[in-house]
Formats: sequence, structure tokens, C-alpha cells
Amino acid sequence: MIHSMTGFGSNRSEAPNLTVLVEIKSVNHRYIDIHVKMPSEFQHFENVIRQKLSSTFKRGRLDVFVRLDYKRENIKLDVNHEMIGAYVDMLADLKKRYPLEGTLTLEMLSKLPGLVTVSTGDLAPEELELISRKIGEATDAAAAQLRNMRIIEGQALTNDLDGRIAIIRRHLETILAGAKDFVEHYRRQLIDRVTELAPQLAADSHRLEMEALLYAERSDIAEETTRLRSHLEQFGGLKNLQDEAGKRMDFILQEMNREVTTILSKTSGLNELGVGIGQAAIEIKVEIEKLREQVQNIE
Repeated sequence: MIHSMTGFGSNRSEAPNLTVLVEIKSVNHRYIDIHVKMPSEFQHFENVIRQKLSSTFKRGRLDVFVRLDYKRENIKLDVNHEMIGAYVDMLADLKKRYPLEGTLTLEMLSKLPGLVTVSTGDLAPEELELISRKIGEATDAAAAQLRNMRIIEGQALTNDLDGRIAIIRRHLETILAGAKDFVEHYRRQLIDRVTELAPQLAADSHRLEMEALLYAERSDIAEETTRLRSHLEQFGGLKNLQDEAGKRMDFILQEMNREVTTILSKTSGLNELGVGIGQAAIEIKVEIEKLREQVQNIE
């Protein structure tokens, strides 16, 4: 079953004096790429989120937003003395270099990010276990909601892929029908070419053979159409793949595009006869490009 890489999931987990809200936004990415934003004092719980998401999803950029409200009776604040010292030294240096006035106040320091944080170093083991468990519960539920949305989006993608593959099959039938006629077209061109070269054949006995091989090669697209049809079957079979179907689909589409390019090259000299074949091949290339855009969003 195809899964999309776009979606959203959220969940709230609560306990006495504790509320955890986890929101996950997912977009396409070549690999799994997890970004977590949560209160700095609880960042050491980030690994709980990463482990759960990396075991659930294989591809996609996941932006995780965590809101955590823990009402504690006794709150301890940590002060980053090294950073305050750095600010003091910087301001002193600026005053020496430039005609600046003013002093560093407690009010100014309180507004600087990262200087004062809520400490979690004095949390009891049971408190740490509770917070970790609630973050895990909220993450699991949000991930489940996200996965369901990705499945629904995947079904919509599947329907679109099926429609475009059907269009390619119809254009391929047009090419196969036209190919029956252009072999005869090349045969007539070969006869005309032989007539033109007749005076030279006595001097160059291999010239006729070379011309025959050239026209025979140009008139045969059976190998390309056979491979293209095989690629279509392989592509359709990947819909039921459980692991990273998107990467495999993208590779097959590259191969399909290569076959169609060769067909266009071989039929470029057909004049009026090649118009229908060429147009069908171009339409296939257009559909392949649209498929590649869709495939980029498949897990």
C-alpha cells in the first residue's frame, strides 16, 4: 500500500499538574529527517520522540512541536553565568571602542534568551518517568494520526498514478499500431536509396549491407516498446510494496523515459507517418514527468 509523505497529527496527554501536547507535520524528503522543537528545560526528552518516529516512518521531513506544562510546587531556576559574563565583557569592549553610554541592568538580562531557564535537575525519578511516559504517549497517538492521514493521501496518489498509467498504455498502443506501417515506409526508403547508390555498388560491395543494417535498426522499436510495457507492469506492482516504494518508482520512471526518448529518436525521420507516433511518445513523456512529481511524495 502506498503511503504519502504529507500529513499532520496531534495529541494531548495529561496527568495531575502535567499537560503534554505533541503536533507533527510531515512533508516529503529523500530520507527520514526529524526536527523537534520543545521547551529547552525538557530537551533531554527529545530522544524519546526521535526513537518512536524513526521506528514508525522511513521517509519524510517531520517537524515536531511539543508544548509541555508542568505545574510544580517548587521551581528552581538555572542561571548561565558564563553567558552573562560574556555579555558584560562584550559591552565593556564596545564602550572602549565606541562613544557609547548606558549600563547593563537586571531587566535587560532577564530578557536575554537562554540566560535563565527552569531547572529539571532536581526532578525526582518518578517525575522524570511520568514526563517521559506522557511525552511518549502523546507522540505515539500523534504519529498514529499522522500515519492514517498519510495512508488516506496515499490512496489519492494511487488513484492518480493509476489514471496516468492508463493514459500511457493508450499512447503505447498508438505507437505499436503505427509501428506496423513504418517498417514498410523504411523498406521503400531503402529501395530508393539502393537505386541512388547503384552506380557505386560495384566499387563498394559493403555499402549496400551497411545501408540495409542502418535502416533495419532505425525501423525496429520492438525492443523499446517491449521494455516500456514491462516497466509499466513493474510500476503497477510497486503499489503493494511495503517498504520505500517511492524510490523504486522513481527509478523505473527514469527507465521508461529513456525508452520513450529512443522511440522518438528512431521515428524522427518518418515525416507524416511519424506524426502520430511522435505525438504519442511526447504525451507519454509528459505523463512520466507528472508521475515523477507525484512519486516524490510517496514514502
